[in-house]
Amino acid sequence: MPISNISPISPSPARCFAMLAAALLYACGNSAPPATNTPGAGGEPLPTDPSLGALEKAIIFNGTIPAEDGETIGMTVYQPALAAGQAAPLILHGHGFGLMRAQNFEGNNPVENFTSDDDTGDAATAAWNDGYYVISFDQRGFGDSSGNITLMDPDIDGRNVSTIIDWAVMNLSNLALEGPGDPLLGSVGLSYGGGYQTITAAVDPRFDALVPTATWHNLPYSLAPNGIPKVIWLDLLVAAGGPTSGFAFDQEVIAGALQAQTGSVPQSLLDRLRGNSPISFCEMTRADGRGPAQAPALFIQGSRDVLFNLNEAAQNYECWQANTSDARLIVQQDGHIIPLSQEAGRQILFGSDGTVQCGNQTLSLVQTTLDFLALHLRGTPLLQPIPEVCLAQAEDVGLTFDAVPRGGLATQVPATDVIPGAPGQIANLLLAMPTAEVTALLAEALEPDQIVTLLTDLAAGFADPASLPDSFQAALPAIVNLLPPAALTTLTETPSFVPLHTAQAAGALAGIAVADLQIDGGGAPVSLFYGLGVQRGGAGAIDLIDDQVLPFPATSQHELAGVVEPIAAGDVIGLLIYPFHSYYLNNALLAATPTPITVSGTVGLPLHSTP
Repeated sequence: MPISNISPISPSPARCFAMLAAALLYACGNSAPPATNTPGAGGEPLPTDPSLGALEKAIIFNGTIPAEDGETIGMTVYQPALAAGQAAPLILHGHGFGLMRAQNFEGNNPVENFTSDDDTGDAATAAWNDGYYVISFDQRGFGDSSGNITLMDPDIDGRNVSTIIDWAVMNLSNLALEGPGDPLLGSVGLSYGGGYQTITAAVDPRFDALVPTATWHNLPYSLAPNGIPKVIWLDLLVAAGGPTSGFAFDQEVIAGALQAQTGSVPQSLLDRLRGNSPISFCEMTRADGRGPAQAPALFIQGSRDVLFNLNEAAQNYECWQANTSDARLIVQQDGHIIPLSQEAGRQILFGSDGTVQCGNQTLSLVQTTLDFLALHLRGTPLLQPIPEVCLAQAEDVGLTFDAVPRGGLATQVPATDVIPGAPGQIANLLLAMPTAEVTALLAEALEPDQIVTLLTDLAAGFADPASLPDSFQAALPAIVNLLPPAALTTLTETPSFVPLHTAQAAGALAGIAVADLQIDGGGAPVSLFYGLGVQRGGAGAIDLIDDQVLPFPATSQHELAGVVEPIAAGDVIGLLIYPFHSYYLNNALLAATPTPITVSGTVGLPLHSTP
């Protein structure tokens, strides 16, 4: 049936009366409708119920329902084919930021197909085909769901999801229930569609299994680690979510994104975003006293994800492991990507591996998602074992662990001089370029005689990095805006490489390195930026592993961004120290005084041998 002809379910008068009576009881805090069926204790397969009629596979609802606060919620309901007497669990499918729900998993509309063209959308489609009810819904502020985007407020976005669950209980005739008003309920979703799962499951105990893919543990860490805003991703999120939502952002969110350009984010917004994150539930720091979710969860994350990194997945996994009956973590290679800087995936801002290698077995992410859901919603044994922790380092190589590796081989960081901030890097770049090329580059911002004066002053003053000419400092913002992408890439590809360890045999760098660093001399920098690098065979180019860079603004112990990388005998692993990095480029970094400082300390590397 074409989508355009689908209308909301129209219950019979008798069913309407029963639904109204049950709704009144539910609203008053008494029991909701009686369960149509209940799975056996211990997760046995669902029993049959002779009172349930057979159902055809169909889309039975495509429209909106009212939210508790008067806004609307857009959703599409997929009914499975069911035999007489058969009940089905429910799977919720949530989309990524800036997208919208899937209104026809099997249709030919390229726009609709794009919204679910990822492993989680494929899993939702497969679940429908495998006999589950599936509801794909619009996150608040997107698609047909109205209201301001609050970045997953538990009491707003979470309440919207609870309203969808309430609707399902009242309207889906063959829905499998554990108790009054409590369906057998699983969930899938990518990024923002992972965030709704971890947040709503903490405030609504009806979830029975979660599969969050590429999502956050602590939004302040995701968007402004150590207080340094990840400007490129803040800009991308506004660009991705603005047009599709009519720029229906909460005003505090917009103001924070604008302030990030200056190098900081309002503390009030950071505090608010922490409350929209699993960390606030896991650490029991919420004013409302709410604690961690209890639903089992399979977390899937990407080691090259530069928005939500491996560390965040590890912290989610460890929280769920401590508080639920079943928690697992699979780390693939792909994840959120920066267009033009990283290899594109199936969606504009995201890529997926599809399959991962975990020890001696190859796992399909879609099938593994279905297996995990079936284990907890149907009591069906796993078709393939799912390890506690799998770190896939290549298409055909991956290691399994009982916990996420942290630290490891102790290595020394010898005293290394670094000139922080962007000015010194940019000055070096301009001085190395032919005069004619610089003149053409800056012609839009400066007169020819000003350019000559600038370069003359720069050449004279840069002998002392602490005294760049005022003319250069004044022109710096304009210069940065005019630099072509290739030049900006060159700037961020000139870090200091500090060798830490030469591999004697093949293995893997897999897990989270721990750095204990000391910064001396000069003025306190706005920040330095750190990653792990590898020089293959000890010669030639140095690669930033998994594109991961984090800012550390002060002397202390820090966790570097987690990585998963194969290592060959003779490879040199080292610490990369960047004066600045394009992920975080802001006006504060442009104004930093390029006074040399010294970095030293230790790094614990999670090195492992491979079979």
